[in-house]
Amino acid sequence: MSTRRPVPHLLLVSLAAFGVAGCSTSGGGLAPAPAANVSLPASPSQVASAGKVPDYCPQVALREGTAILRKGAGDSIDYVASITGTTRSCRERDGEYLMEVGVSGRVVPGPVSKGGTVNLPVRVAIVDNGKVVYSQLGQQGVLLDSNGGAINFSYVDRAIRFAVPVGRNLTIYAGFDEGPAPTGGAAKTASRR
Repeated sequence: MSTRRPVPHLLLVSLAAFGVAGCSTSGGGLAPAPAANVSLPASPSQVASAGKVPDYCPQVALREGTAILRKGAGDSIDYVASITGTTRSCRERDGEYLMEVGVSGRVVPGPVSKGGTVNLPVRVAIVDNGKVVYSQLGQQGVLLDSNGGAINFSYVDRAIRFAVPVGRNLTIYAGFDEGPAPTGGAAKTASRR
């Protein structure tokens, strides 16, 4: 008689998504962000074509105020999105540092949600010794059902390239970024970079 318990389907789908991305996982940063340790082995030909894996690959940090994105306030909340995990991988090839940085999280519809697709603004920025060497704002669409519950999402920036750093002074930031705060005293929902 087996005592193994079945793994929930959602967990398997989440693990598969990050395994396919080929990223090693790191959690946290400035705000707590739990993450699962997931990676799938790559074949020798995949590793060779991708470059060499360096002995230094910094953790991903979430700046204060960028882990939660709230649309609306009080009883007029459309949705609340939160980042629950981060991941990154690093490679060196032809004098360049190649990275993939990802975030995972969930979106919860609010009382005034009408459903449909919402676009989450996710920024990945990399700072080397105080100088920004990469910054890109991406969008992740999430389809909400106004009568449904929380929806999981994942976003991966695979286009990161910059010169191989001289030391070990890289900081990777990831989080929600709606850009400059509106004028006229309106409350901001995500911190600016």
